[in-house]
Amino acid sequence: MRSRLLVFFALCTASAWCQRDARGSSDHPLLTRYPGSIIQAYSQVDFDQYPLATKVEKNKPAGVQNIDGKITKIRYVNPKGRSAYEIYSNYASALSKAGYQTLFQCEAAACGSGMFWNGLNGLTATGGPREIRYLTVRGKTSTGVVTLALAVNTTGSTVHIIESKAMDSGLVTATAAQLAEGIDRDGHISVYAIYFDTGKAQLKPESNAALEQIAKLLNDRKALQIHVVGHTDSTGSFAANMKLSADRAASVVAALTGTHKIAASRLEAHGVGPLAPVASNQTEDGRAKNRRVDLVAK
Repeated sequence: MRSRLLVFFALCTASAWCQRDARGSSDHPLLTRYPGSIIQAYSQVDFDQYPLATKVEKNKPAGVQNIDGKITKIRYVNPKGRSAYEIYSNYASALSKAGYQTLFQCEAAACGSGMFWNGLNGLTATGGPREIRYLTVRGKTSTGVVTLALAVNTTGSTVHIIESKAMDSGLVTATAAQLAEGIDRDGHISVYAIYFDTGKAQLKPESNAALEQIAKLLNDRKALQIHVVGHTDSTGSFAANMKLSADRAASVVAALTGTHKIAASRLEAHGVGPLAPVASNQTEDGRAKNRRVDLVAK
């Protein structure tokens, strides 16, 4: 995923609407505002727990997931003459193109009636319904996981961004020494900092750091031979997941033998799909833990 998500093609300049932003506020480095919007409220804490609504029913969240991390909350006043749908669509399109995965979304009555959740605008107005759209997404960066909640109504847009620390999420890139320690202790180790787009087997550039450490491990230990095992969550068909996991493992082996010049005789690619989960596939966090590549000593 790109380190900065440019939603709207232009950064804030010295225009009048920028000068009217709340004191001490700014756009988040990962997400710029819709042009013409004004920051009405802004807050940021280095570490706290955020209750993310994963489903809405009968005016209240029907599912909540607590996420730890750095939390930034920004409320914008929408520019005049722009519909909630237009603003929401720009955000949603940019997030999708940047590789964020949708966790939950709703609009109008489906979001509830009179619901005001965690400072996200209020999903309808007091005294009657108004246009409202709500979206939660999640994506990976080189430093961890980003979860974003967006609510847009006719007058304002609120964005909450939760940056989970890599050390908490388990997605930190392990060093060659740490990989070796895990293999010596358990005979295998899971690597989470290897990234693919959903349903695809092509390695993303963010995987390079982890691949370099695996290559260093193999160069440091000339006699070590490993099975590279791909794992998926249970989303989708079993046959598709078995193929996808095998293809992803093969991509890792190809990168190690091609870019890093590791002898092909030392590596074998396998895919076991969803057959060896390490967490429940009933939650997004569990599914994220199940999507991994294992290094298993022969």
